[in-house]
Amino acid sequence: MAAIRKSGGVVVFYWDGKITDPRDEAFCAALATRRFRTIENAASEEVSAGWVTAADPTGDSFALEDLDGGAGTWLRVRIDKKTLPKKWLQIHRDVAEKARGKKLSARERRELKDDLTEKMLPRVLPTIQLIDALLYHDRKIVQLFATSKTAREVFGKLFFETFSTPLERANPLQSGLRSGLDDTQKNELERAEAVRWPKAERSGELAHAGKRPVAALSNRGASEREEDA
Repeated sequence: MAAIRKSGGVVVFYWDGKITDPRDEAFCAALATRRFRTIENAASEEVSAGWVTAADPTGDSFALEDLDGGAGTWLRVRIDKKTLPKKWLQIHRDVAEKARGKKLSARERRELKDDLTEKMLPRVLPTIQLIDALLYHDRKIVQLFATSKTAREVFGKLFFETFSTPLERANPLQSGLRSGLDDTQKNELERAEAVRWPKAERSGELAHAGKRPVAALSNRGASEREEDA
């Protein structure tokens, strides 16, 4: 049985509003509407992304027990990408150019690629990527166990198409606002701004004095202790 990846980066998302309860069969039905569809026999370069489960990586079936991720609901996305191997294209181009004794023109290179794509791509198997996530329905949180831009975009698009609800990436402000604060505390948090050290001043001082900011801080602390004494 496959397992959720236990190493690597994690990206946290929130959502607002309501989505189907993962304990209902309707949740499985929603996943099935955007299930993975194979491109093994495709004769063109393309990408296919959709929901699957660890028990059925084809995306043909969904069962509630297959979504049990312990603390949360286990979601899995399969992304297949089918492209013509560059090595094949280069080998055939080299052979054609050697036979003609000169470089192929841009038009001839395009024609060669189109011909190879039509003949060989149906025989090429796509690359496969599986992305896991844990959904916490009560907290309206999703943990995505992938950090690449492509993975985030594909997952977010698929989630929206399935549940008609956009995902919002977590940040310190959103985490604070969703931590059970009262209205007054939320207002104060929203008004808070980070204090930034101007880049020019910081880089200039560091270049001139090495670790001067740290030393200055230490000296200031010593002076304050002497005053207190």
